Amino acid sequence: MKKRSAYLLLGYFILQLALPGQLVCRHYHTLRTGESYKFQVRPYDPYDPFRGRYVALMPDLGPQGDRRGEYALLGRDADGYAVVTGWRDERPAEGPYVKDLQLDRYYMNEKMAPQAERLSFDLDLEQNAFYLLVKVRQGRYVIAGLYVNDTPIEQYLVNADLNG
Repeated sequence: MKKRSAYLLLGYFILQLALPGQLVCRHYHTLRTGESYKFQVRPYDPYDPFRGRYVALMPDLGPQGDRRGEYALLGRDADGYAVVTGWRDERPAEGPYVKDLQLDRYYMNEKMAPQAERLSFDLDLEQNAFYLLVKVRQGRYVIAGLYVNDTPIEQYLVNADLNG
């Protein structure tokens, strides 16, 4: 009886580690092997006392905006930026898609978030590209980074500080 209880307890502990581990592995596998899509965004910096500083984003998802809980069909425009070409209630049989596309925030260092907000006001967004790099694989997506002119925003802000 004691042996059986020990095995059940061991199985329970392994299950507790396996489920979160599987979620983490799926996230990193998507980040590593997913297809890259660049979504144009306009950043601003809100403050949330529970979540801290983050850069809130206003993505350009096309005329229908963001529709949570549905599948977004993805394509690219003439400039290579991602566009939502349509929405489906059911999972598409083929083509790039993601479910529950929500690109409205990017978490970053609390000290850099206000700098990112100032940068978004100071730079001419018509002349400079702000985009969110998103990796997509089998209907899942992972935000890989926020970029300014093909430079990660964190590196762009460090370079801006070094240059004066």
